[in-house]
Amino acid sequence: MSAAKTTGFWSEVDKKRWINKSIVRACNFAKWNFLNHHSTQLTEKDIEAYFLPFDYKPGGMMFIKVDGQEHAKTNVENYQSGNYVWERVFSMLGDQYLIKPTSLEDGKLIDIYYRRRPIPLVNDTDEPITPEEMEEAIIKLALGICLKKEPNRGTDGDKQILEATAILQQIKDRQDEEGGEAGFTGQATSSRFLYKNSNPQD
Repeated sequence: MSAAKTTGFWSEVDKKRWINKSIVRACNFAKWNFLNHHSTQLTEKDIEAYFLPFDYKPGGMMFIKVDGQEHAKTNVENYQSGNYVWERVFSMLGDQYLIKPTSLEDGKLIDIYYRRRPIPLVNDTDEPITPEEMEEAIIKLALGICLKKEPNRGTDGDKQILEATAILQQIKDRQDEEGGEAGFTGQATSSRFLYKNSNPQD
């Protein structure tokens, strides 16, 4: 931002806010594979409610396995009423997910496959979830935000944002060309698409 000879005085707080905003914009640009994430938890005996991972993106749950057994997703109403056709189900409720049947013992592995959200960078040592190849685009987006706040620099700001968009599109095109890698490094297998029409109320 200094290299662009901006005239305004911008605090470190401003700069971090623009960087964080730019990271979010970059993550929302496309359906990136790196946002697909696999996390694990352990069951507790007779417990059905567990907290979601801290970086879970609302609406981003893909599927859940408990002790290697996949659970089908259903809505809360069907979950609570028992109106579903599967032996094992899960549902989302606020910042928790619910599973049935509950585990008969502690320590069974829960595999959670979901889309994550970027966590705001606070400290200088914090690392973004975005890959290194996106850094140039993110910096250009942040610079564009900065320049558009400067008198008579709106056109320069738009140029930086357009260049950032072009870089992100190139990265997306490469991802599409490579194909096959969903971001789970081969850990995820799901039969959820087989269930697609089995419970139309979900």
